[in-house]
Amino acid sequence: MQPEYLMTGNIGSMNTPEELLQAYTALFLFLGGAVTMAPDESGLPHICDSGLLRNLPVESSNKRFQAASRLLRSPCPFKQQCHLAINNNYSSLLATEKEAEAYPAASHWVSSSQSVTEHHHELCKLYNRYGHSRCDTCTLPPDHLGIQLLFANLLIEKYLTEADNEIKAMTGRDLVSFIKNEMLGWLPRWADTVTATSKTKCYTGIAGLIVGGLEDVLDILKDQKLGL
Repeated sequence: MQPEYLMTGNIGSMNTPEELLQAYTALFLFLGGAVTMAPDESGLPHICDSGLLRNLPVESSNKRFQAASRLLRSPCPFKQQCHLAINNNYSSLLATEKEAEAYPAASHWVSSSQSVTEHHHELCKLYNRYGHSRCDTCTLPPDHLGIQLLFANLLIEKYLTEADNEIKAMTGRDLVSFIKNEMLGWLPRWADTVTATSKTKCYTGIAGLIVGGLEDVLDILKDQKLGL
């Protein structure tokens, strides 16, 4: 059964920026789960093995996105051992903060005079302003990619549904700033490391889709009147 968060269709059949942004929220939801949850929880082995990653909800002219799409459409080298290969790759690449080769949290990739605690505090203030908070049982840090993608999705949804033009413009500016200054400040380096160290094409492709997709969202928003 196709997961609810994977939409059908492509960017060529979508005529408005709003439709494109909505399609990206579906894609980001899946991608965030793929880098946050163990493969058994996210269903990634089944998604890969069944070929669903060859039919993405959007197409793109972004070079990273295109390269990732081509990779995900290529034949799987672990066809008979997909489940085992992806589980092992997740464990070594993303799972634990201290041991993972490419742990997806900003503090592992950004050198700053600001302490990690201060950075987390600022992120939580921004999250709380939009009603985005982690559940009490969540052990992920505020700068984890899964948390950041969920917040970016929340801002996209608010931008798409906000009726007040001033609030809509403010949300759009916050979304642009968050993607450009917070997420893309570290994700390209993270994606390059994933590409260099991943043992499966799935995580290499996922990393490329995340960076390329976020760059696409910025390009879409550039054409909107946000007062930038």
